[in-house]
Amino acid sequence: MKNRFLLLASLMLIIFSCQLAFAENEPPKELDYSISIESYYVGDADLDSSSASFSTVGNNIEGKYKNFSIVYESEIYNWKDRSKIEFVDRSGATPWNALQKLGVGYDGRCALSEKSVLAYALQVSSQFENAITGSSVSVTGFAGYNYRFTPALNATVGVAAGYNPIGWIVLPAAGVQYFYENWEFSLGFPTTHIGYKFSDELAIRADAGFEGGVYKLADDSNVSENGYVKKYEAKASLLVDWFPCENVKLTAGPQFVFAREMKFYNKNHNRVHSSEDPDSTWGAVASVTVTF
Repeated sequence: MKNRFLLLASLMLIIFSCQLAFAENEPPKELDYSISIESYYVGDADLDSSSASFSTVGNNIEGKYKNFSIVYESEIYNWKDRSKIEFVDRSGATPWNALQKLGVGYDGRCALSEKSVLAYALQVSSQFENAITGSSVSVTGFAGYNYRFTPALNATVGVAAGYNPIGWIVLPAAGVQYFYENWEFSLGFPTTHIGYKFSDELAIRADAGFEGGVYKLADDSNVSENGYVKKYEAKASLLVDWFPCENVKLTAGPQFVFAREMKFYNKNHNRVHSSEDPDSTWGAVASVTVTF
């Protein structure tokens, strides 16, 4: 079940981007380039097996050119009371300093009629502690049918498939988007979004969704040499979007992080150690997106 959360969390963003592209009567304005930079902080949270705790600081950057994209993510960990951490091989050792992701993707769409569209996407990524290897590669893909019932209502149904070093999965996927005056509702699983637009320059939105992945650990890892950590969490955010000029968007707001879990595997993909369920905690995020 948790593998399904990780796959759908990656792919529902693609689904909703397809919905956004066809929610209006007129075709979207095509822009050749965009770049997004995001930074976030997640506050200190205890591990459930001990009084040890950790906080994280993340920095993500994504560049797009037409249908192609490249993304880099880095999440830095600050561990406290390391001597009490139970899933390391020796007392006081650091589980890991950072987890990273480097990925490339392609997405596209094909109009089937005035109201219907076939959307598709593929991403290949490496998620790792300190080195990209063949055993750190994950692949996700999506193909879906988007139909615009009215200018204010559209829906997507499709199939999502994914492979990571621990296994693979194929699942159905769906989402619906509805506009009412200044309100926007994008409803689905595991991502939901509700927004209100005050003006062309200012909007507010509430987002909720799952995030996670399977990361290849270092060959000298204190958790499992050449092993893996699978982690996921849910985030609920209240965000303000400000558009100071036509092609720039600034976003900031608080986040509540919950439903967290870590599982550990050795190089043969077998479970090691007990799973950890870190406490819920608060954080904050800020980002800037520029299109050309």
